[in-house]
Amino acid sequence: SHFGQAREEAAFCHWSLLVMAAEAAEQKSKAKKMKRKHAAAAAVEAKEVEEQPKSKKKKHRGEGVAEELAEELKGNAKKPKQAAKETKVATEQADSQPPAEETASKKRKHEEQPAEEKGAEGSAKQAKKQKKAKAEEEVSPEEKKRREAQDAIRQLVIRLRGEGKTEAEIQLAKAELKAKQGNFRKPDGAKERKKQAWLDWLQQKSETERAEDRAAKLSHKHDLVVIPIIWRGRHDKLDVMKAAEDIKACLAQQGLDVWIDARRQYTPGQKFAHWEHRGVLLRVEVGPEDMKEGVCRLCRAKEPGDYKSVERKRVRLPPRGARALLLTLKEWGLKIDIEKRPGDNEESSEDGADATQAACPAEDDDVAGNWAPQVSKAAKKSKAPPSKKRKGRKKLRRPR
Repeated sequence: SHFGQAREEAAFCHWSLLVMAAEAAEQKSKAKKMKRKHAAAAAVEAKEVEEQPKSKKKKHRGEGVAEELAEELKGNAKKPKQAAKETKVATEQADSQPPAEETASKKRKHEEQPAEEKGAEGSAKQAKKQKKAKAEEEVSPEEKKRREAQDAIRQLVIRLRGEGKTEAEIQLAKAELKAKQGNFRKPDGAKERKKQAWLDWLQQKSETERAEDRAAKLSHKHDLVVIPIIWRGRHDKLDVMKAAEDIKACLAQQGLDVWIDARRQYTPGQKFAHWEHRGVLLRVEVGPEDMKEGVCRLCRAKEPGDYKSVERKRVRLPPRGARALLLTLKEWGLKIDIEKRPGDNEESSEDGADATQAACPAEDDDVAGNWAPQVSKAAKKSKAPPSKKRKGRKKLRRPR
C-alpha cells in the first residue's frame, strides 16, 4: 500500500511538471509574437517619419505618453504610489489608442485610391449642392413665408423652454403667434383635399340622395343579434358568453347571419336601442338569471326604441331547446328549413317555454331587472310603502 501511494505521488508530480513546462512554452511563444508585432510597428512608423517633411512630423495620438510621464515623475521626484498610479493611467491610454498599423493601412488605401473614384465622389457632392440650390430657387413665395413662420415658431419654443415656461404657456404663445401670422396651409394638403371632396359631394347630390346614403350606412347587415347580459367582475360571465356562442352556432348552421354584441362600454338597454334603430328587430337575450333556469329570451321589437312594444318568448337553451328556438324564429319571419311536428307544442311547454305574450309594464315582468328602464332614487323613495308604527302600550312614567 505504501508503495502504491508513492507511485501515485510520483505520477502526479510528473504530470504537474509537464503542465508547467507547457504553460512556460506558451508564454514564450506569446512574448515572441508581441516582440515581432512591436518591431513591425516601429519599422512602419520609421518609414512614415522619413517620408513626411520635417515641418509636418507629428507623433501619433497616444504615442510616447508613458515615456513623457515617466521623465516628469523622475524630475519632480514624486511619491512612489502617486507615480505608479499616473504611469498606469498613461499605459492604459496608450493601449486604448489604435495601433499604428491600422492608421498606416488606412492612409495607404486613401492614397492608392484611383483619381477617377475621387473625382466621382467630388462630382456627386457638387450635384447634391446644385440640386439643393435649384430646389431653393424653385420654391414659391408662399412656401418661403410658410417656412419662415415655422422657423419663428421653432425659435419661440426653444426660447420659452430655456426660460423654464410650462407646456401650457408654450402652447398659448404658439397659438397667439399663429393667429398673428395667419394661415399657411398647403393648397394640396390632406385637410384641403378632404374639404374639397366634401364640397363636391354636397354639390353633386341632393338632400334626398344624401338621406338615402345615410340610410344605407345604417341599414341592418344581420338577421339576428345575440346580446349576453354580463357585468365586469362576475364569476358567471364566461358561462353566459359560452351560452351565447352556442346559440350563435346553432343558428349559423341554418344559414342565418348572427352577431354577438359583447361590447363592455354599453349597457344592455343601449345595445337593444342601437340594433333596433339599425333595423335588426330580432334578438336573443341571455343573462345570469336565465342561465340558472336554463332558458334564453327571444325578443321581437315592433317599434324601434319602444320597450313596451317588444314581444318576448322564453325557450330552452340549445341543444335541448334548439328545435323550439328555430320554430319560433320561423314564425317571426326568418327563412329556416324546418317543419312543425304534432308534438312540438307539448315539447315546448314541457321545456318551460311560455306562450308568446305582448310586453307588459316593467312591474309585471319577471326579469325586469335586466331590461327595465332606469328609475331615479327619488322615484323609488316615493313608491316605497310607508313604514308601520309599532303598536304597544305606552310606557308609564314613574312619579317623581
